[in-house]
Formats: sequence, C-alpha cells, structure tokens
Amino acid sequence: MKRLCALFLTVLFLSACAPKSDPGSGSESTSQPDPSTSSSQQQEETMEPAMALTDLGVTLENYPRINGSTSTLGIVQAVYEGAGGNMQDENYPWEPLRTVPSYEALINGEVDLILVPYASPAVREQAQQAGVELEYSQVAAEALIFITPKDNTAANITGDQVREIYLHNGISNWSELGGPDRGLVPICRNADSGSQSQMDNLILDGQAMAPTIQENYVELTMEGMLEQVAYYHSGGMFDEPTDTYALGYTLFTYLEDMDSFTGIGSELKILNYEGVAATAESIADGSYPLSDGYYAVTRANLPQDHPARAVVRWLRSQTGQEALLHQGFIPVYMAQLPPQDTEEAARQEVARYYADYTEWKIQDVELVKREDPSITFHVTVTLEDGQTQEQEILLESSMRGWSVVYSMPLDEETGN
Repeated sequence: MKRLCALFLTVLFLSACAPKSDPGSGSESTSQPDPSTSSSQQQEETMEPAMALTDLGVTLENYPRINGSTSTLGIVQAVYEGAGGNMQDENYPWEPLRTVPSYEALINGEVDLILVPYASPAVREQAQQAGVELEYSQVAAEALIFITPKDNTAANITGDQVREIYLHNGISNWSELGGPDRGLVPICRNADSGSQSQMDNLILDGQAMAPTIQENYVELTMEGMLEQVAYYHSGGMFDEPTDTYALGYTLFTYLEDMDSFTGIGSELKILNYEGVAATAESIADGSYPLSDGYYAVTRANLPQDHPARAVVRWLRSQTGQEALLHQGFIPVYMAQLPPQDTEEAARQEVARYYADYTEWKIQDVELVKREDPSITFHVTVTLEDGQTQEQEILLESSMRGWSVVYSMPLDEETGN
C-alpha cells in the first residue's frame, strides 16, 4: 500500500453535523446504487482486459484535472502513476480536496474527474439546481462500518439502533446493545465528509440528526474519528476518564490503511451490522449490508474523447483494478482478477516495493522459501553509492495480494 498517511493529534471541534434534508424531488442522470447489489452486479459484468493508461492516450502532458476524497487519495495516486508520474514529481497528488468540495469543483467545472463515495442527497440537489448531470462509474467496493473501543463487549448494531441513536439520541447505554453498563457517546462527522455522505445515503436517508447530538464533539477529519472513538473514554489529553464508550463510523478500507501505518485498528472494534461481519470478502460480494463503493464521477457532457473518460475505462480494466488492489482497495471486479498469490505476483511486488520506497537498483531476486501465506526472497541491490548489498525480504499474501512484511540486510559473514 502506498498511501502515506500521518496520524496527527486530534483537535476537537464543536460543529453542527446534521445533514441537509433530502429534497425528495427531481431527477438525476443515474439513480443511487443499491448498496446491497451494486458490488455483486459489477461482478456479473465483464472486466476489460489489461491495458496501459498511456496506451489509451493519457500522459502527463494531457493529464486531466482529477481530485477526490481523503479516502480515495490512493486511487488518485494510482492514476497519476499510471500516466507515468512518480512520487518525486512536483505535481504528485498529495492533498485531496475531500468529498463534498470535490463534487462542488466538478459541478463548477473546475475539475474533469473526481474519485469519491456516492453523492449525498444535498450534493445531488446542488448538481440538479446547477443544471449539471453527473455520471457515476464504480471502480472499487467500500463499506460504512461502525466502530467502538476494543474493550467494549458489544458486538452488533442494527439499522434501527443506529437511527434511534443518531436521529433521536434515544440510546444512552451500551447495555441496550448487548454491551456493558456504560454510557454510549455517539460521535458524528461533519456534513461535507465522505463518511457522512455514506451515513446519509445508506442509513439516515437524508434525515437530520438529533439536535442533542450536535452538543457532542464533532470530528472534522477521518483520522480524528478513529482516535476520538478509541480514546474518548480514557479522557483524551486533558480530561478525566469517563464511564463511557464512544460509537463512531468510518470507511472499511480507510481504517485498514490507517491501521497498517499507525496500528490504530488494534484499539478499535468493528461492530457487526445486522449480524454480518465487515470483511473484504463480505464487502466485495455485497453480503455486508452497508457495502457500497467508490466512484469515478464526471459531468455527463464531457466529450467522449476526453482523457478523463480514458482514465475511467482504465480504472475498470484488469490493469487499473490490480493497481487499486495494490493500493489497498477492494476492486469492484475482484472475482474476475487472476490469482494474486503467485510467485510471479510476489516478484512484481518486490520490484514495486524497491521502486517506490528506495533509490536502489535490483540486480537479482532469488526465491528462498514459500510457506503459505508467506514467501521469502534474497534480493541483490545496488545502493546509491554503487555498493552491492544482499537483502532478505518477506511478503505475506491476503485476498488483496502480496504485501511486504519486512526487508533487511543479510549478515555479510553468515548470509543470514
């Protein structure tokens, strides 16, 4: 996974997080995807074969204006790299606009393509009022998940319970959800966040949150939500511990990504929703009830030969889907991808790892052993100073392919 995320100290803000009400009228260019079927329907379609983005005519010279949400930054980066860019470039995409600002920029004609969760009712109304039709193409599966501290014994939450909590502030103790006799503190996101858009679309249906929820702390960042939920009961930096556990919500792949860099996942528990666990498998096949996706969104009047349309095609091809997989996303065509746990795929990940994170040149890669789900290679590299070094690299496979566990120099005397 190449998405580089930093965990900052959480600053808490008091802010209204009630979503705007769904206007409930008017038409749009595409109907809202059914969360229970969108991923599975994609699996019934045929994925386009492998193709290079540059072969589709997209280069850094004619690169379209692309932006997106915090959680889709890795997809934006994968597209830029597919066009021939790299992390050292001055224009490498590091700063996302975020979900609602990205939609607003697209509606205003300031960008050509955005990579985002599906639009909230308020954003869809904004597009309609501006006379802009939006086209949605799903490129990855995603899901809204509910999180609580790891020590909370509650294991499941239902849609009715979520609505009772966030619409009416009607559940104040975890014992009502099968948990301990501790206060339940609902944390919400700001209205223009991608997580809130998912909450609005999948559960709240555009209804405004209870005014009393606004009296709690509102998190304005995705990483802040994770920290707030994990540590609220301990008092954070300045307060005394409380006899409570927080409840929050985020996106599945974002939590997994942050956990790989910061370990925050070990402090949190993902609650089952309606009795179904959120896993990469259940999200990919659509059996998890809050499965949805990430979408490549353009204006409907974008010329057919525009480079942004070629980007959308590439993202839904085998090459693009594998690029998303290696970025840590769940490809929408996961079931159609070739096996990702082959030795050749592992060798490709080794090459990708050294190219992305070092300035060293690989001279040779020798298989040492394979004991599923792990594989070990000895790699000969040329360092920046021209010296040769032998290294050992260990990878592990999962549904998403190979990932590097460690790489380390071999002892020159023993070769171990």
